[in-house]
Amino acid sequence: DNSERYIAAERLKFFPSENSTRALLKCVACEPYPVSLEDRVARRKAIETLGRFKGAFLRDEVRSALLKCIGPGATDLASELRDSYTLEVVVWALGELGGEDSDVICAVSALLRTSSTKPSALEVNQRVVVQALLRLRAADAVPRLRQLMADESADAPTRSAAAAAVSVLAGDSNAMRDVMHLLSAEDLNTRRAAIEDATLAKCSELAPRIAELPNALVLRSRSVRILLDSAGQSIAEKERSDNDDDAKFLLVDRLIWDDPNKLDLLGLRNETKKSKALDRNVQRLYKNDARFAYLAQATLSSGEHVSNDEKRAVTGEAVLASFKKQPYFDYFAAYHVFKTLGWLRYAPAAELLLDQFNTLPPRFFNHKLGAGLALALIGHEDVLPAYKRVALSTRIWELKYACLIGSCILGDPLGLREQLAATDSDPLIRGRAQSHLNFEHLL
Repeated sequence: DNSERYIAAERLKFFPSENSTRALLKCVACEPYPVSLEDRVARRKAIETLGRFKGAFLRDEVRSALLKCIGPGATDLASELRDSYTLEVVVWALGELGGEDSDVICAVSALLRTSSTKPSALEVNQRVVVQALLRLRAADAVPRLRQLMADESADAPTRSAAAAAVSVLAGDSNAMRDVMHLLSAEDLNTRRAAIEDATLAKCSELAPRIAELPNALVLRSRSVRILLDSAGQSIAEKERSDNDDDAKFLLVDRLIWDDPNKLDLLGLRNETKKSKALDRNVQRLYKNDARFAYLAQATLSSGEHVSNDEKRAVTGEAVLASFKKQPYFDYFAAYHVFKTLGWLRYAPAAELLLDQFNTLPPRFFNHKLGAGLALALIGHEDVLPAYKRVALSTRIWELKYACLIGSCILGDPLGLREQLAATDSDPLIRGRAQSHLNFEHLL
């Protein structure tokens, strides 16, 4: 069954080795003939997996095989198999290989398009091309990247990537102003791209701005951690002060606590009675754009919805009922539902929240985090043993940090903070546990 080649190419990413690399190279060469649609798809996946290996095995052979896929010296077979999607994966994989090989840079640069470039039959996602050139440290591409920054016909995510690349490759910090501007874009994908570009450029000055954006916590926490670690390395080369650490801890506290009232919703607000309606905002918790979900969180946990105990209970019941009637686990909405139940201090949700905190697998760490912090707000002390168990066993720093916050808010009777301060291997977690700062500023 030809489809098995795709499955094998995908699964081999979990088994990085020279043998795996040889098998993937054979798939890229599409041996044996004839070439079917399944072969094309498997070949694309094999290229992706080779990129994930980052040249750790048979680097020269991998590099040669990938270059043959994009020409100009492509074999007849490679030419026959060329398509925009495959070229995009090849470019990404070459970027992951890294290095500063002139022939690789030349091949990737040839795919860069500007307003003055003649159209090509095979157009490749320009954002992917730009990011590859950055990873390849292609300084010679800076003039064309500057053109792309100013090209109004290019989409915003591509211009953002070009600005970040110019900032790094040319040492031009002014270029990051374009990225900073796009962080405030109303379009979700543009903001997401700008966050990724700021992270790739290691622009640590943008960490506070990224922390307050209405994008998914998973994306923001990853970016902020990378930027703070990068800034920490720079500070270490100079002289670190207690003020530097305090500012960092307070920033991460707010990031993980994720209070919608402390986020910049980019002008989005509920001003009319209709826009503040209960049903309307419960539905907004299920919007794919986090900006609307955060607005719903803020609206449901304030004003008339919590003006007395009865209205608070009605609001909590509506939010909980909406989640229970879902026919499947809504990956996006679950986090916002859990957080809203916490802001409402809705005690009847404690059993569900505790079950979610105990049973959700690691890939749902943000939902687990949301459920755990909601339980702290509700004051549900039964979660304390689970906080300790999770914090001492997980390698996910966001989840560990949330357990520390939750445990301390509930009085930390099991001594989690002391144990993390003494033994945790993550300097951020250990430092926060050792800090003189408490968590009262979050409440």
